[in-house]
Amino acid sequence: MTNMPGTDIDLRKAIEDVNLPNLLVSICCVTGQDDLLIEKFRPSAIIAAEGSLFPDDSGMYEPAIQEEIKELAVKILGELRDGKRTLAPAPDTARFKTLMSFAVAEPIEDSYATMMMEETCLKDRDDQWRPQLKAAVSKGKSDRFKIIIIGAGMSGMATAYKLKQAGIDFTILEKNSEVGGTWFENTYPDCGVDTPNHFYSYSFNRNANWSGYFSKRDELFTYFKTCADEFNIREHIQFNTEVSAATYDEISKSWQVDFQTQGQAPQSVKANAIVSAVGQLNRPSLPDIEGLDSFAGPLWHSARWEAEHDLHDKRVGIIGTGCSCVQLLPKTAAIAAQATVFQRSPHWVAPARDYYKPVEQGQLWALNHIPYYAEFHRARMIFIFGDRSWPAVVADPAWGDAENSLNEANQDMRNALVDFIKQGLGNKQHYVEKCVPDFPVWGKRLIVDNGWYETLARDNVNLVTDAITRVTAEGVVTADGTLHKLDALILATGFNANQLLFPMEIRGKSGKSLAETWGNSANAFKGISVPDFPNMFCLYGPNTNIVHGGSIILQVECQIHYMMQCITAMVDQSIDSLDVRTEANDEYNNEVQAISKTLAWGQSNVESWYKNSDGRVINNSPFSLQGFWEVTHDVDLADYIVERIGDSPAVLDSRK
Repeated sequence: MTNMPGTDIDLRKAIEDVNLPNLLVSICCVTGQDDLLIEKFRPSAIIAAEGSLFPDDSGMYEPAIQEEIKELAVKILGELRDGKRTLAPAPDTARFKTLMSFAVAEPIEDSYATMMMEETCLKDRDDQWRPQLKAAVSKGKSDRFKIIIIGAGMSGMATAYKLKQAGIDFTILEKNSEVGGTWFENTYPDCGVDTPNHFYSYSFNRNANWSGYFSKRDELFTYFKTCADEFNIREHIQFNTEVSAATYDEISKSWQVDFQTQGQAPQSVKANAIVSAVGQLNRPSLPDIEGLDSFAGPLWHSARWEAEHDLHDKRVGIIGTGCSCVQLLPKTAAIAAQATVFQRSPHWVAPARDYYKPVEQGQLWALNHIPYYAEFHRARMIFIFGDRSWPAVVADPAWGDAENSLNEANQDMRNALVDFIKQGLGNKQHYVEKCVPDFPVWGKRLIVDNGWYETLARDNVNLVTDAITRVTAEGVVTADGTLHKLDALILATGFNANQLLFPMEIRGKSGKSLAETWGNSANAFKGISVPDFPNMFCLYGPNTNIVHGGSIILQVECQIHYMMQCITAMVDQSIDSLDVRTEANDEYNNEVQAISKTLAWGQSNVESWYKNSDGRVINNSPFSLQGFWEVTHDVDLADYIVERIGDSPAVLDSRK
């Protein structure tokens, strides 16, 4: 028997809300038989209207076939509930590939099936390192091994979970008073995720009870707070503690981390390894505008929202038109007397059918109670919202219009989005020219629509594209000489994304700082390791951001998997120092840059925070999700300079 509640009537009612291809393959997993994978039940291909992020993945079955599938599900699941049927074991990779290919109506590759097995936890990826590390810990090999994690956001907590499971000593130093990182700090109106949250969540700690398909900040923050409790890691976190510096000691092969907890004197701690889990988008970028400090009204950055200011019936100015502005504008404009948006360049914004859609009650029931359904639901989400977009971001060398589009699929997307802009702007068609970007789709992150163009079309919203020359006490002056009088000014101007690990001073074994080493061109081996900085692991580091679709959590879990293999080798093999070889790093990053030039965000006419001042892409991954998974899946210690210094008394004393 299972804990599946309810009667057949309850089961039949719930099934009305589920995805039928997912249900069908879930039933096959329940029975352990593939007799339902027949032509009659084969779903139609997943298709989407051009410009839409939401394809029809229903299978498009005829009504009679829908009813047949549902009745089969009620019968089989009812037998399972009543103890008349035994739940079959989870599928292996070969069978999962067969089931998944059937459910999405197209073949999937072996490596993609393996990645999905790990992402759904049908296969435990940690088996690659956990048994070895736990065995080493049980033998006392980790007794003097300590790790400092900088940051208790999504990356830091995931790392802590893995270390806690393995029995490795660690401490998290967190500058805020609570966990959650970006979801603690950002509280602006309608702040939320632009990735379907059924896979914007840890693979090893899924949430079956999201209230919507794209959850907002409060629910996301609650999820991460709950994770901290469930992972039992709060006792390892020092809150209100900011790291100022970290220095590698070549003699002891250890790091000294300098930090200060609010209200206390500066302190330092030594560790064998440090993990940077500070992310890329956590230090707000303030625009360099003449007179910004002279504005007489309230002024704040969107990432540091000041909710105490009442914007009802106020003249509100917003500088910037990236994701934060797109999210916060509709609710702001709904209460403001006038909202003026100052745009430097437009972004592509895609239709979002399910953006505010609540998760159906039957879907919630299925995710909680139907065996294997949640796993296929997550896999399907990753399939649909991930690498299906990849072909459209790769430039076709024979394509003649690289400034506007890269290939036929990219051009089709552009045409559809331009039509979407025209439709949304209504009677403000004179805004169309201002809203159509002059770069290919996916040159910058494709923003999920929440009524952006309809909001711009409101009578009380102005879109200003003239450059800002200065700010005065009364408002913003633009290049045409107009003074835009304002009562409040919001800076939706992004983050210091190119200054990774800023403002910490990190010094490697040569004594040279990370800032000096990188200059304006941050780079790392697989986005994780930096030559001359042994035993330092960057999460969400250089060239790991995603643009074409997917979840940054997937990317970070790939990096953590790689890092845990490194830590396992250090503990089990008594390795004191792992320093990535310069030649390995150079070869990898030369490949990163070569590939980046062929992608939408690497085109010469695309200006964005993804690039440094020389036009080098330093934030974004040049790989598909599957490609990045493959790149980071297995550690080769030949890529590293491996050093051991033994356990002499002098060394042990230096580590105290």
